[in-house]
Amino acid sequence: MAATLKLTVNSDETQAFLQQMFQLDTNRSREAALALSRYFKDIASGRMRGSFDVQTGGAAPVRATATWTLASVIATDACTIGGVTFTFTSTPSAETDVEVDGADDTADAAALAAAVNAHSTIGGQVTATSALGVVTITAKEAGVSGNLIAISDADSTITTSSAYLTGGTGGADDTVVSYAGNL
Repeated sequence: MAATLKLTVNSDETQAFLQQMFQLDTNRSREAALALSRYFKDIASGRMRGSFDVQTGGAAPVRATATWTLASVIATDACTIGGVTFTFTSTPSAETDVEVDGADDTADAAALAAAVNAHSTIGGQVTATSALGVVTITAKEAGVSGNLIAISDADSTITTSSAYLTGGTGGADDTVVSYAGNL
């Protein structure tokens, strides 16, 4: 049976510092593991301030999902995910604008999926795919946390499968144990 360990680290360091330390090329897994090891050692020795939460889970994590089904959307129709509202328009100019065809649900669903994936914020939390007028939204992080992402529609031409992404299971679902270093 697969098991999951999730670490959440809270640090006084800047986001830029942490990205430089830990967002290494995926071909450099060993270097990333060593950098993480040094970071925990620095927290444990008191050289750096920080704390971390540890969660374990026995089940293999599953990503949460939801769908939007489109039926002849028109300009001004809208739907929302994670607090970001996407609006169909014939002249898209903003990151949240989706070009509407109006006569082709499959094309409109593809445009909506592309807008979600390209969005600077929500695109980091979910992925979107489309097929035959249906957009499927999937949480990028597997486990129960994806079940907290809200999704809705504002018009009768868009039907949302549920109020939140659902079906996210497993992963880090046990009680959190917190550890602090030099705080």
